[in-house]
Amino acid sequence: MSSNKEIERAIEGLGSGWELKEDKILKSFRFPSFMKAIEFVNDIAKIAERVNHHPIITINWRTVKLSLKSFDVNTITKRDIILAKEIEKAIANSSNGN
Repeated sequence: MSSNKEIERAIEGLGSGWELKEDKILKSFRFPSFMKAIEFVNDIAKIAERVNHHPIITINWRTVKLSLKSFDVNTITKRDIILAKEIEKAIANSSNGN
């Protein structure tokens, strides 16, 4: 993406919780149990494989932190925004029982 303003606008469109920090897009998720956190990570892994773009995932008991960055160009790209949107869609679908 060409500028920080463009990145910030794209992040605003993702929904709450996403933030730009240094050269990454970050979001933390908290779950009622460790196993729910692991289920979420497994869902993210499937999405990442489907879109062929993989986040850094950190698991600390019931908290999962995602960090998105395109390492091949060392910055945030549209691939990161697409992955974040797909993650948000999956969260919305699971919240609706889908």
